[in-house]
Amino acid sequence: MMTVSYLEKAIVEEEIRPNKCGLVRFQSSWWPAKCDRKITLKPGEVVRVVGLDNITLIVKA
Repeated sequence: MMTVSYLEKAIVEEEIRPNKCGLVRFQSSWWPAKCDRKITLKPGEVVRVVGLDNITLIVKA
């Protein structure tokens, strides 16, 4: 079972928009990700992992 280390960096690969999932690269894998803020995260941005919802990472800028 994989352990997610919170506050580690991830890189946005597919845009994350408010109320929509995107994709991030985290620990050498691609993960679905969402942000609970009303912001858009663009590909290439570095974000921090702050939680996990099932298989979706919760990230923040």
